[in-house]
Amino acid sequence: MKSSSKLSSEERRQAIIRAVRRVFADKGFHGTTTRELADAAGVSEALLFKHFPHKEALYSAMQMFCSMEQDPEKLERIKGLEPSTSTLVLIVHMMIAKTVGRECQDDEDAMIHHRLMLRSLIEDGEFARLFFQKNLSCWMAKVEECLEASTAAGEAIRGPLVPKLGALFAWNLARAIMFSRIPARPLVDYGVPRATLVEQAVWFTLRGLGVTDKAIKRYYNPEGWTILAD
Repeated sequence: MKSSSKLSSEERRQAIIRAVRRVFADKGFHGTTTRELADAAGVSEALLFKHFPHKEALYSAMQMFCSMEQDPEKLERIKGLEPSTSTLVLIVHMMIAKTVGRECQDDEDAMIHHRLMLRSLIEDGEFARLFFQKNLSCWMAKVEECLEASTAAGEAIRGPLVPKLGALFAWNLARAIMFSRIPARPLVDYGVPRATLVEQAVWFTLRGLGVTDKAIKRYYNPEGWTILAD
């Protein structure tokens, strides 16, 4: 048993949540014991229960932690942008680049999160459902606003696609590509560098949403977007 360093109650709580993610990712909710969770967190079961009265409470807290936006300041800046074609191009690129453009094998937190998502999908789906609900609402609303503005400006063609579904399709496409690239040997060989894959997915998505080629060429300039800087 690891010795517990002096942490505040909230710090200890957050440390436990972070530590148990891997156990839940590897074994799922029903496959884990409170002893295994306590060992992973380096605390006694008594201390674990002091912060979380039962396993369900710990799992729920972990779900909420994992569904939190990791860059809230950048998200708020984007939400504050005026609805337009340029904003639409920006947020589609950001969503796809964040999802498809990351190299996950060397990012332990990302790999744990992906395993949690995949395990959830083959079990009851609750972890994945909460994540989607927490992250989709803002994305979909902004896409719809921007698409409306883009159509009014003559830079997007109003077609049969329901804007809400278009936003969902774009989200799902990015995650399908991401999941296919999680293994060290990707499930699908796209035959292009990751940066090119992101660019191609952005073009595919924007065209599907009805944005004209002329508008995409005009506004798609990731290197010039200062809002993307850390």
